[in-house]
Amino acid sequence: MALGLIVVSFVAISVISIIGLALMYLLKNERAKAGVFYFLSIWGMMIAVLSATSLPSNWIAQQLIAWGFGILSAAGLIVHLKCPSASGRTAAYILVTVSVIGGVLKMFIL
Repeated sequence: MALGLIVVSFVAISVISIIGLALMYLLKNERAKAGVFYFLSIWGMMIAVLSATSLPSNWIAQQLIAWGFGILSAAGLIVHLKCPSASGRTAAYILVTVSVIGGVLKMFIL
């Protein structure tokens, strides 16, 4: 029963992440793209919280890695807000992409 719930959560988190990342890169409307970006930056932080708090308390290095993926997402959000140029947005999108993909991989695979 518990393994089934883990599989369902893995599929749900993976589908939300993949669809969100695809929308972030494929949408042409800047307002919609910004909305998806903000959602994914918060999503990356939520994945980091879930990943870090689900680890045993003596696995400090693994917890720091998980929190690091959340910090990447926060850094992407800060870059997006502080640097409105196209290169700044691209850097922010890359930071959030690494945060979401790395967080999902850290949570379920690594």
